[in-house]
Amino acid sequence: MDVIATAFGLVFDPYVLGVILFSALFGLFVGSIPGLTATMATALLVPVTFFMDPVPALAAIVTAVAMAIFAGDIPGALLRIPGTPASAAYVDEAYAMTQKGLAERALGTSLVCASIGGLFGTLVLVTSAPTLADFALNFSSYEYFWLACLGLTCAAIISTEAPVQGLVSLLIGLFISTIGLGIVGGYPRFTFGSIELLGGVSFIPAMIGMFAVTEVFRYTVTISHPPAIPQQNIGNLFAGLWPTLKKYKLNLLRGSLIGTAIGALPGAGADIAAWIAYAVSKKSSKEPEKFGTGHVEGLVDAGAANNAGLG
Repeated sequence: MDVIATAFGLVFDPYVLGVILFSALFGLFVGSIPGLTATMATALLVPVTFFMDPVPALAAIVTAVAMAIFAGDIPGALLRIPGTPASAAYVDEAYAMTQKGLAERALGTSLVCASIGGLFGTLVLVTSAPTLADFALNFSSYEYFWLACLGLTCAAIISTEAPVQGLVSLLIGLFISTIGLGIVGGYPRFTFGSIELLGGVSFIPAMIGMFAVTEVFRYTVTISHPPAIPQQNIGNLFAGLWPTLKKYKLNLLRGSLIGTAIGALPGAGADIAAWIAYAVSKKSSKEPEKFGTGHVEGLVDAGAANNAGLG
């Protein structure tokens, strides 16, 4: 308890609180712009934190990352363009809610579930860090292989209405990931003599191409009859949120547990946690046919998981 009291005294210093506020605004800005990830927010903050004491420096980085992960849901819900890779798992669900006039509900659910999941992951970190470390160290190449298979099969689970298309998309994605220098032998694969492809296809450009460019094309080809988007003002994000959280409280707990377990593993983070949590939510739901049509249940699981993995 003395350690926790000391930590609270360090965090609630006016200077540290000011750093947290500005870092939150910075993370909100970075996360809400497609292509600028939470990792990039950290990289941009590191030079600034060199001139800070350890406590405000850590507070700045942690705040920016947590805020950027949530902020990626904003363009995802409003424009169908995920701001961060973690938001890509449920971007269609959130955008479908916006088209139904439920943008406030989508953003409010993502905000509250991300906050609860983040607090849950932090609580587990504070109380069980040594146990989680031992758990992570016991993971060998076998476990990582099956974890990767689990993440890949989530694509087929999510696209149950068209499993063949989901499988083909999965294979195309695996093919794209092989472009560049081989990890073991260092031999160029599928580069066709292009120097630019030696480094492979980065995830961020691929995500922008899949979501942002396709959305631009969607509006371009339907310019005579543009898709109808409900005109609505974003005001109170918490309106009518309590019944949703009460109904899906077990989903909130499950998403937090999945995010914490996956986030504890080296190399796995919010991206994988969000995909797996959304897939598990759809597979175990009593209303799986509603997924993809603007159903809030998937947002509860995935929103809690992506922030629970940060701890």
